Amino acid sequence: MWAEGLVKVEGCRGSGAGRYVLAAKDIPAGQVVLTETPVVFGPKQSSELVCVQCCGVLPEMKGCDTCGLPLCFNCSDKGQDLSSNSGHKSECLLFSQNQIKFSFQSPDDAAKVYSLLTVLRLLMKGTLDQFESHFAQRADSPIWIYNEKFVVPLLSQLRDGGPDGQLLFTREIIHEAAGALDTNTFEVKTVDNTGSVTSIGRALYQQSALFNNNCSPSCSRSFSGQEVSFFTIRPVSAGEELTICYTGLLQPTNIRQLVFSQTKHFFCGCDRCRDPTEKGTFLSSLACSSCGENLSGSPPTCLGCGESISVDREEQVLEMCQNLVKRLDSQECMVWLNSLKKLRKFLSVYHYVLVQLKLKFMAHAAKCPDCCNSEVFTSCRDQVQWLFSTLQPGVESNRSGPEWGEEGSKIMFGGDIVKQVIKSKLGNSSFNGNCMEAGTIANLTS
Repeated sequence: MWAEGLVKVEGCRGSGAGRYVLAAKDIPAGQVVLTETPVVFGPKQSSELVCVQCCGVLPEMKGCDTCGLPLCFNCSDKGQDLSSNSGHKSECLLFSQNQIKFSFQSPDDAAKVYSLLTVLRLLMKGTLDQFESHFAQRADSPIWIYNEKFVVPLLSQLRDGGPDGQLLFTREIIHEAAGALDTNTFEVKTVDNTGSVTSIGRALYQQSALFNNNCSPSCSRSFSGQEVSFFTIRPVSAGEELTICYTGLLQPTNIRQLVFSQTKHFFCGCDRCRDPTEKGTFLSSLACSSCGENLSGSPPTCLGCGESISVDREEQVLEMCQNLVKRLDSQECMVWLNSLKKLRKFLSVYHYVLVQLKLKFMAHAAKCPDCCNSEVFTSCRDQVQWLFSTLQPGVESNRSGPEWGEEGSKIMFGGDIVKQVIKSKLGNSSFNGNCMEAGTIANLTS
């Protein structure tokens, strides 16, 4: 529900900026402007083993007695009355009517059906027309091809009331539902006090989908279970647009733009995206090997001494640094300290790969008294806090290492972020005899 009298929705779908949200009057920082529960909630496309209803992480395989989909005890018919379990109950009944029962040999097999479940829930909800799907732009894209291969075959064969009923969903409307989810859903994740993820899923909200992107946003969000609240992070003037950032805040411009173009189908022209220095952070700049100043431009040229390097050399250095950070997992303090020192020779102070290393070091330091009390830890903490407050002014940035885990996990993706994910899915996902009981396999492979 929108905060009464504070906001107004303008525009319309399919024209210009589409629908967007404006401040109806001056709004102070910290004001909640929207609180909402999801229209649809379900597993993410790529996920560890979770219960298909509550999306709680499952330590082992547990299947629904009727359809075979993974369920925790509390969400099964043993744990509660399924009449209160509307999400799974509806799809379970539909699968049963169509004589479909899933049979999984491993958690990886079970996770392969997650990409179609939330799509099915949106189709069954009947509210697809309320969301932008970018149907035309997605045609023949990697994610479209993935859905065509692994989502459409099953959902397009579901019939109302069983094998003799009418087909429920066309190929086109399935792609529209998949597009609406990819464009508008939010990740909903619960983490315990040890930093372990206890539940993870994606949720589609009707009003929240109206917020446009800005890489220096005026609003942020917080979750209480599946309920989401949006609040201002700085004072917002009457008539100013209320915006959020669709990506990880600490991702550099080239990666953010790739995510926007591949998954959201737009180009961001905000002030931060137009600033090659990203508000003076130089988030993707290498360091000059001669004087240590930042390199900028193409080819990368030192802003201090003017020395240049080739684009190929820039890519080689970045790949080397990324590989080091990805592999680093040590209990030895000197390993962390030497790695920080080494990468600083190649990367700017706030380079996103070096920031990822700093976040990992801070998480290590939280469990290591020697590192936690060191000058290096204090320096890393101060630098990360400055970076966050610079990119998103007004947000409380007095955080410790573990609390940066989510942001850190978002900035480690390379330039082919989307391509890598889809390639992995296409290479490892398939519906076969290991996934479904006999009788259904023919429907999927014919």
